[in-house]
Amino acid sequence: MSDLAAYLGAAVLVALAAWAFAVELRGGRHPIRWAGLAFALLEGCSLALLAPGTVALGHAGVDGLSVIALGDTVRTAALSFLMLLACLLNPRPARRRSPSGQAAIAVSAQVVMVLLFLAAQPTLTADGNLVAAAHGRWPLAARVALFAAYAVWALVELFIALLPQARLSPTGPPRWGVRLILAAVCVGVVWSLWSYDDIIRVLRYGTLDGSEDTVSNILGAVCATLVVAGALIGKWSEAFRATARWLRLCRCYLVMGPLWSALHQAMPQIGFPGGGRPLLAGRPAGIEFALYRRVIEIYDGRLVLRAYHHPAVAAWLAQSPPDAALVEAVTIATALENMRQGRRFGGSREFGATTGGDATSGDAAVGGAANGGGVGLISPDLDAEVQWLSRVARAFRRSPVIPELLERLRAEEG
Repeated sequence: MSDLAAYLGAAVLVALAAWAFAVELRGGRHPIRWAGLAFALLEGCSLALLAPGTVALGHAGVDGLSVIALGDTVRTAALSFLMLLACLLNPRPARRRSPSGQAAIAVSAQVVMVLLFLAAQPTLTADGNLVAAAHGRWPLAARVALFAAYAVWALVELFIALLPQARLSPTGPPRWGVRLILAAVCVGVVWSLWSYDDIIRVLRYGTLDGSEDTVSNILGAVCATLVVAGALIGKWSEAFRATARWLRLCRCYLVMGPLWSALHQAMPQIGFPGGGRPLLAGRPAGIEFALYRRVIEIYDGRLVLRAYHHPAVAAWLAQSPPDAALVEAVTIATALENMRQGRRFGGSREFGATTGGDATSGDAAVGGAANGGGVGLISPDLDAEVQWLSRVARAFRRSPVIPELLERLRAEEG
């Protein structure tokens, strides 16, 4: 269980570091992201090095003391990058230390940790415990206390730096991302304080676990999971919204298909030449281009049909519940039938002048819901226009009123 938690936490942190490195290669270099990347990578490596299974490799000829010393060195370096990250994120310039000061603290911590380890002169037992020399209990205990204090200091600095961002971040995924990282910091503090019982054990018995115990590894895995979730929740949300938008636009593209096909079959000239099918590329920009092209072609067809609008459409639908999308769908369907039969009623202005304005009711319905009554004008908001034409296309394909009115139209003309 302890090995599983340690290696799982290590894998999660190293995967996060690899993802962050790939992002940095594509985008601009940013000190905050580089500090976070270094912390995640080093902390993941230290979890793997200090796992009981790794320390147990000493029985296979690997120097266990060197593995433990390397793991502690890597973890101390991770804390140094965590401190750097806290200073970079701190909104108060007065609390930020200079890079040279950060480097001096990091180097000093590493040197003192190594000197205390050498002064303790520990040996590694067969069960993976460190046993201090007769005069080495205090140096070994001081080493444990120094590491825990350095870790708590770095985590408190990071918590102080992130707390204002949790209040100022916009609602939704960004704020939850900061909250999850704050939760990871709290778990990290508990993880660091858990090692203080080792001080008493070293002073009393002169022994110390060479690897992390089960509780420490579980806390490390939980901390790593919270860090990754907090770092990626914003990206996951963006990817989810982009995917949902792409699926919605694909659905609208398909819904408008029957309406577009009917117009294109009657008026092939409305179709733009070539262009392939960007929809099949699977890119949001591709489906937006294909959908906008379809919207324009539908509007071009509607403009051509103005001379074929039947003046009695509004009167035919007077008894039906008011539905602007249905009115427009009926207007288009009857105009297509009039075009097939060669029946022209004149332009909307010309016909309105001769009939007192009856024909303009059909024209007003066309585009009325989408753009405030203008005829053949595309709304500047593509999403709103797509939603409107999708409603019209559904009514054009599904409404039982349209076949009835077309039969009535054919009967009257017959």
